[in-house]
Amino acid sequence: MGIRQSQLTLRGALADLMRKLHPGGSRTADAFLPVLDVWRPRDGAPTHLLRWMITQWCNYDCPYCPQTHDRHAPKGEGKTAHAFDNYPLEQWLEAFDRHFTGKRLSLVITGGESMIDRKAMVPLLNTLSARDNTDSIRIDTNAWWKPEQYADLDRSKIILMCTFHPSQVTEEKFFERIEAILAAGFRIGMVNYVMNADNLPRYEHYRERMARLGVPLHPNPLWGEGGEYAPADLELLRASLPALDFDYRTGLVSPKDKACLFPSLAWEMDFRGDIHVGCHKGRRGSFFDDSLPALFGGPTPCPAMKCACLDKYSFIEGSVRNTGTNPLAVYGDMLREREQVLQQKFQKV
Repeated sequence: MGIRQSQLTLRGALADLMRKLHPGGSRTADAFLPVLDVWRPRDGAPTHLLRWMITQWCNYDCPYCPQTHDRHAPKGEGKTAHAFDNYPLEQWLEAFDRHFTGKRLSLVITGGESMIDRKAMVPLLNTLSARDNTDSIRIDTNAWWKPEQYADLDRSKIILMCTFHPSQVTEEKFFERIEAILAAGFRIGMVNYVMNADNLPRYEHYRERMARLGVPLHPNPLWGEGGEYAPADLELLRASLPALDFDYRTGLVSPKDKACLFPSLAWEMDFRGDIHVGCHKGRRGSFFDDSLPALFGGPTPCPAMKCACLDKYSFIEGSVRNTGTNPLAVYGDMLREREQVLQQKFQKV
């Protein structure tokens, strides 16, 4: 099937499903078209998103993190918690060639600490960045590393999501690292601030300080023991986040059964190469197979009761923000614009 025919087929599946899900569904189907025009253009290669948990190895030991942190932790069938111990870099790159030739790639690398294995990450990132079909590479990191350790890294397609863990690093040390990373030419989409009741009052101070660097600070309160946010957390999140993100990140709105494009655009993969269609673990396989598990042909009812993942809920019914193939960049720009509006209101008071 040619590219143009496949795009038309996806649009047809979209309209059919929306008619079944909703009265007047064709209007809802039309609302998805701005996103499909970017991710499934009529006259161009389709773009796929791949979320890759590359490792659980981490130099931090956050008390709220359930991951193993140990590079060599056994993960079954002779595998460990780190991608490049399980398969050599060359084999991973061969698989990327096999599955993404003729397609465009929006890659999300997360962990663990994604940048901890400098020996493998530099050639991986440089090779993928050099390929015309790679649109963007988002990397989740705690920003512990020194930019000079990555002097040979091609930064042109990389965007960072840096996380500030106050239990693991001081304010001055963290800001020093962010300033060094920016000075070295890296792009930071946002800084995720992990807070509890003790450090929540510092949020406004950190937000203003980070804004002076041109980087949005994103609040991420830890849930209480009951699995719910405290009233003070909700108040802060409501004031800081766009409505869509407040609804889903707090869990106050459920995505269950809402139409979502994510499973028709994306896969999720771990450090063993185990891969499944986004949010649908029943459609699974190995990255080292000849082909990947089949994506859905159009928007699919969400199977989850809650969704707090930006890459996922930003593709849900009612959201058409992803008219770019880098969801973190889109979200970061929204947060910057929101910060500017808040500052203007503050100045008028």
